[in-house]
Amino acid sequence: MTARSFELSNLPFEIASIISKNLDVSSLANCCLVNKHWYACFISSVWESPNVNGLGHLKSIHQSLESISSIMNEEEETTSFSDSYNHLKMIKHLDLTTLVDECDANENENVLSFDYADTKTKSLLTDFSTHCSNLKSLALKVPSEKNSSKDAPNFFFTLRQYAKTALSLESLTLDFNDMTVFAEHLQESIPIECFTKLHTLNLQNATMVDDSAFIWLWSNCPSLTSVTISQSSNLNDYILNPLIRIHADKLKVFNLERCSRLSINSLLNIIVSCKNLEQLRWVNNGASFNNRLLSNYSSDFEVKDMAQFMKALKENCVVDHLKELDYAFLQLNKASVIFDFLIEKNRECLESIKCDTSNALISAAQNNITFPHLKEVSYNNKSTSLKELSCSLLQEQCKVADSVLNSVENSNNITVTV
Repeated sequence: MTARSFELSNLPFEIASIISKNLDVSSLANCCLVNKHWYACFISSVWESPNVNGLGHLKSIHQSLESISSIMNEEEETTSFSDSYNHLKMIKHLDLTTLVDECDANENENVLSFDYADTKTKSLLTDFSTHCSNLKSLALKVPSEKNSSKDAPNFFFTLRQYAKTALSLESLTLDFNDMTVFAEHLQESIPIECFTKLHTLNLQNATMVDDSAFIWLWSNCPSLTSVTISQSSNLNDYILNPLIRIHADKLKVFNLERCSRLSINSLLNIIVSCKNLEQLRWVNNGASFNNRLLSNYSSDFEVKDMAQFMKALKENCVVDHLKELDYAFLQLNKASVIFDFLIEKNRECLESIKCDTSNALISAAQNNITFPHLKEVSYNNKSTSLKELSCSLLQEQCKVADSVLNSVENSNNITVTV
């Protein structure tokens, strides 16, 4: 039986799809230049996730579309300028945070910071958003000098332009850069229909996000499976509880970092409610992150009867197929006993562990207990041998060179990746 042959110039779309996953954008663009068939095979991959490196780059993309339109108009009189924007319909993942991170230079080479209120910039973003109807993920950031509530309308205007077009949005990342955010801002800028398929919500630098905004989000995102919140001084146990209560059965990823008002009670609520959790990140949460709160909130974890507590934890913890665990405290905290319990309970499933200190890992190393699926260990403990810990935990997956271990033996941390 002979294999069915085909001409390379008429590459099947199925094979082109496999090839495209292994090529960078430059190579994909070159493939589009081979012939019309290859162009049809690879052009969607070129535009699927464009790298927008600053406002200047976004303008150059706009100019390229104008050039495409000019060429098409010369060849076919029936083609209009709007047809060239069909390329934007191919975009599925759009990260516009670099518009803020990068600076755009004007003709006099004076550096200008990004401003959502700028008329030309607003027109450009609106033009693009109108055609991004197949967008799956969107990331936006507030400029650092535009972080007061009076500047919120400009940022949320841009968000609204994309949200009202991309009704199939699945992932939303908003870096608020400490801007004040109320529920009204979200309610006015994002159509409810936009949240129907949203499963990933990432709120960065959410220091001034109001309680009402959090509650509004929890109530209007019916399909949430992944939640990330960083640097919030407003988020507390009372506000987080509704999120857990509403979405516990669906949540697979829970990332919380530098949320100064969260107590260990939220952590306990997560591990006794979210039975499908696969990734948990609890980094520098609690009052120890903000010294001003130390007088009002306990910075430690206090249990009068630890044996009884561990028994209750064993009976109530539902997290048993965790794949990634990442935790850290600004100060040594007795709450690490909870994470030791999670490590032991999920030993058969864990693929990545990042932590400050862990008695569970030390015990596993001393007793030659391996983790069958562990691929990465990032660990910080002065009293434990790096060689002992890494080799014992990963001996079935990899061989760590003695020379590498000896070179870092005096360090306080270890990171081993398979």
